[in-house]
Amino acid sequence: MKAVLFVGHGSRRNKSNEQFIQFAKAVGNDCQAGLFRYAFLELATPSIVDEIKVCVEQGATEIVVFPLLLLTAGHAKVDIPNEVAKGKEMFPAVSFRIEKPLGIQEVLISILEKRLLEKQFLRSEKTLVILVGRGSNDQGAINDFEMVGQLLREKLQFSQVETAYLVGGHISFKDCVQNAKQLNFNQIFVLPYLLFTGLLLKEMEEFVTELEDERIIMCQPIGADKTVVNLVSSLINEIV
Repeated sequence: MKAVLFVGHGSRRNKSNEQFIQFAKAVGNDCQAGLFRYAFLELATPSIVDEIKVCVEQGATEIVVFPLLLLTAGHAKVDIPNEVAKGKEMFPAVSFRIEKPLGIQEVLISILEKRLLEKQFLRSEKTLVILVGRGSNDQGAINDFEMVGQLLREKLQFSQVETAYLVGGHISFKDCVQNAKQLNFNQIFVLPYLLFTGLLLKEMEEFVTELEDERIIMCQPIGADKTVVNLVSSLINEIV
């Protein structure tokens, strides 16, 4: 039997973990595999190894690990494979396959535009969008994020789009916002390239609030949008 193990990052915020669980259940309802389970990489339970055990106990002979990550960086290249390796050692007769993160998807670019429009975004040379990624030391992930920024820039046409990072990367989120404050923009949108409402988003919101600048508008993250659920479900069903 083929099983899908859906992996989220995990957060110290219960709200963020619950959002992932609800998202996973929605994806699981559409999954065509014989068994669908979910796990967290860190900071929350159940763990990847624990859920590998459950899959095997329920008859899985092949486990497809699908990471719910936006970009391919250290978690996808190192951390998740390390956890799966523990499962391989425990169950050598079971076949394992790790799929790639979501990567660059047109659906996600459209949702970014939707998040802007929810905040009365206007296309104008006087409008700035600061697209904020988590950041990484992985150059491939940085390149992919910059490509997301370029695709959003093309979609929004007349408005300016800058990329910034919460950790790593090039320009930091805080520096980018502070620099923008000094310029003659009518609207400055802070657009998080994040899936759920974890501690990083909370810190962003607090920073924007403290600036007390009505031009700076905080947008919602990508979230468990139905179109994202459909995207993930289709990607999973293509491989099972």
